[in-house]
Amino acid sequence: MTRPMNSTLFENKIANDNSTTTDVTVVTGESNIQSEQRRNFLKVSGATAAMLAGSSHLFAKTEVMDITNGKHNYPNATYTENMYRNEFGFTYGKKDEHGFAYHCVNCQGNCAWEVWSHNGVITRENQSARYPRINAKIPDFNPRGCNKGVQHSQIMYEKDRILYPMERVGKRGEGKWKRISWDDAATKVAQQIFDVMTDPKRGPSKLLVQAGTGLLTEGRRGAPLRFGTQLGATRIYPASYLGDMFSGAAIAFGEGNVGCTYDFLYNVDVAVFWGANPSVSRIPDAHFVWEGKYNGAKVIVITPEFNASAKSADLWLPIKPGTDNILAMAVMNEILKNKYYKPEFIKTYTDLPMLVKVDDKKLLRASDFEYDAAAAYSAAHKIDPKAEERLYCWNTNTNSIAEMPGCHGSKDQTLKIKDFNINPALEGEWEIDVRGKKVKVTTVFELLKKNAEPYTAEYAAKECFTNIAPSVIKQLAYDMSVPKVVETTTGFSLNKYFNGVLTLWNICSIAGLTGKMGPYGGINTEGEWTLNGLGGLSAFSGKYNPRFGSGFVGEFVMGDGLATVEEYFSNEDVVRAHQSNGNKSGIDKAEYIKIIKAMLEKGDMSDGEKGTGHKHWDPEVAVLIADSRFRRNKGSKYREAFLRKMKHLTIVDFKMSEAAVYADILLPAKSHYEVWDIRTSPGYHRYTNLAQPVANIKPVGESMDEWSMFTLISEKLEQIANLPENADKQALDDKRYARDGFHDLKNFHKEFTNTDSESEAAMEPYLGTDKQAVEAALQVCEQYEPHTIEKMYKQGGFLQINSKGATSSPLYTDIPYNTMENHMFKFEPFHTMSGRQTFYVDHDMFIRLGANTNTAMKGIRPETNAYPFNFLTPHARWSIHSNYKTSRTLQRLQRGKPYIAINRKIAEIKGIKDGDEIRVYNTLGEFYAMAKVSSSAPMDSLVMEHGWEPYQYRNLKGHNEVVPTALNLLEMSDGWGHLKSGALWDGNQYAYDGAVNFEKARK
Repeated sequence: MTRPMNSTLFENKIANDNSTTTDVTVVTGESNIQSEQRRNFLKVSGATAAMLAGSSHLFAKTEVMDITNGKHNYPNATYTENMYRNEFGFTYGKKDEHGFAYHCVNCQGNCAWEVWSHNGVITRENQSARYPRINAKIPDFNPRGCNKGVQHSQIMYEKDRILYPMERVGKRGEGKWKRISWDDAATKVAQQIFDVMTDPKRGPSKLLVQAGTGLLTEGRRGAPLRFGTQLGATRIYPASYLGDMFSGAAIAFGEGNVGCTYDFLYNVDVAVFWGANPSVSRIPDAHFVWEGKYNGAKVIVITPEFNASAKSADLWLPIKPGTDNILAMAVMNEILKNKYYKPEFIKTYTDLPMLVKVDDKKLLRASDFEYDAAAAYSAAHKIDPKAEERLYCWNTNTNSIAEMPGCHGSKDQTLKIKDFNINPALEGEWEIDVRGKKVKVTTVFELLKKNAEPYTAEYAAKECFTNIAPSVIKQLAYDMSVPKVVETTTGFSLNKYFNGVLTLWNICSIAGLTGKMGPYGGINTEGEWTLNGLGGLSAFSGKYNPRFGSGFVGEFVMGDGLATVEEYFSNEDVVRAHQSNGNKSGIDKAEYIKIIKAMLEKGDMSDGEKGTGHKHWDPEVAVLIADSRFRRNKGSKYREAFLRKMKHLTIVDFKMSEAAVYADILLPAKSHYEVWDIRTSPGYHRYTNLAQPVANIKPVGESMDEWSMFTLISEKLEQIANLPENADKQALDDKRYARDGFHDLKNFHKEFTNTDSESEAAMEPYLGTDKQAVEAALQVCEQYEPHTIEKMYKQGGFLQINSKGATSSPLYTDIPYNTMENHMFKFEPFHTMSGRQTFYVDHDMFIRLGANTNTAMKGIRPETNAYPFNFLTPHARWSIHSNYKTSRTLQRLQRGKPYIAINRKIAEIKGIKDGDEIRVYNTLGEFYAMAKVSSSAPMDSLVMEHGWEPYQYRNLKGHNEVVPTALNLLEMSDGWGHLKSGALWDGNQYAYDGAVNFEKARK
């Protein structure tokens, strides 16, 4: 079984005041707290154990017994029952001392748990299971929970728990630490921040304050976000650097986070899980899927591996990794060819009727006409200066072009085209007069048909599968189109391929063609609720603004990703990844690298505020909170490059992660059962859960909640700023990030806690502790009304958000939620340039790649005989990313060390037996893991559940040693319509583009 910390690297040495080294005091499986817990339980249950041991035959019988009713006459039941009653009495403690919590470490399940304790020590957790049923005809959300959350009471007392503030005394990564006081630690961190902030050659942009996905809450997460905003520190988008950005959906809808609460799946006709495995990654919600199947739904799973969801599906399509965008195009081709699409729907809710100039493939815009001429073609509009965002259709009612209402630049923000006597044509070609010249125009729909035509079911069967008939693809197209309610859930894995942006765009387009929206289903990525007012916890009403940067570009730059691209991918790989079936862009490796360098320079913020692309900075001082970036990031050289650039690194976490090993200062955070907190999003259900510690909880070491921690650091920062020698030093900044042109460090603590005069006058809520943050959230967020902490506790540790939480659909009290009803029934425009679902992007790069409308491209993964296997790392059953990976309980339920699923036939060919250690390698690097021989793995791929920390591997090298990184030119494109760099438009860090080989390891 893998130890929580490597025996070589993690001896946890600490230098005392005399500079000698001793073992760090950590809470372990044999800690004082757990030893006391164990002794007390043994006292209670000792008599029962003795009786059991003294029984002559215990439970074993030499003769067959007929037990009609085990409850009434099962032998020896008294002894067993007494033992379990004693255990229950000990773990249960006192009812009025119970707490509530959840485990928000980017599983996104957000489940309410009741936490039990004995004498201030957490003993166990129990599913709260008190969520109300919204409709008697629909299953409820109870009990919610999974195998990871149910053992957090053990994890919080594990060996890898960080107990005290510590300072590195050896080399980075050497594992030598000196225990220091909180006062010293906060002062040292504050001094590093002050020095970089007030250095004229560095300034706020050289500071990175990043709250990672190990802390996803509306309460505690607000502390580091507020701290970073107040400083103007760099912050990058987490979804983007994780590869969880639904960029293809953002093209289609203007935002990537759309979808339903999971109870919606109970009443669908067809549920498609494309790249998704709900039985593993959505454990609390998966019951709706399978209850829906019993209710008549057809369940389809499309994944390369035969996973836990595929085994229960009506249809499993074993797709070749990375070919999903091709399959989606084939489905669209079948829909178009068989006329499964909804003409009236697409005329109103999509940009398919919009006119495109045939010669340059650009959309026909108001800016193409003379200023006065534009008025003649407007639909009773006044001339709008946003002429670039006003588009046209061919109106069959007047046999002429007409400006479509609802576009981003339109005066009339409605999609109800009938009010303007418009009936758009979908097919045809016309010649119109544009500034005195005859110009041929056609529709986006015509161009889509042309792009889709090469992607036949026969072509997709060959490219996407090993042994599937074209008829299966034709049936898939029917199943996704004709039934009344079809919901397609797209898994996060789809974003992690180089051309994943096309995959998501194409799948969304299937729904757009067939009218699947609102009550009729559609796309389920990951919905979000509207939560007004919570920005006040992390923002300052415009006085200070966050300095956002691109997630995928930021990590690419910080890890010197361009060097990996140049080393790993061949010219052939790059050419193949930039051409579609029938379109050759002419982009080779040399030009690709040239374009990427130009795009990076355009977005580079290291030389002032000049960039306009995907912004990124090169920080030198970093404070990372619950962010295991050295486990997460791709490429074998990321850690080395990152550490080389960082002059100082502070890590805040409750456990010793791979990132924590390389910290300069370690700050111990409390874990989920020790804090006050609140959590709502994402939108898998309609409940907000409460974290409230058990009464009289005993502290674990000197751990501190994030609000108290950053309040202390802010106090030290204010003290340093007010020292006489620092009187003339200022933290100057661009006014976009600091309203007055500087960050007021001399009043930093007062502003952080809302005790400054400006905040007092505005009656802002006081901040500074985790409980104050929860109270403030309940006070300012209108979606939480009318709840208080006391009401949430009495209900079972949760509240039900009110109707104001809805985004693009009403949140009914008795009907499951799905987005986009407001577009369908209220004719509200989408957040896109056309105000409709997008099928056409006339950005120059999209046009060059043949992706101006939907298309498909093969991946960038090398295709060589030397490295013939794909390497897939899906979400894990036994951990939530790296969280809980060191759990002794969960390790016992799997292999106890990093392992890889290998197809049985391939293992036989390679001479590999189950349990053998194998070496996985390519030109980037190598790592070692145990072989798990399984028919669930495809023959062309190795499948490894991700999340293992590098220190759990042989030679301290994890699986990302063989995973390359790159940037997609489409996701890098910026400044078009609604595709502007920001929270709604960013790219992904890819995980599935490595080609590997493997062999039996040599001893």
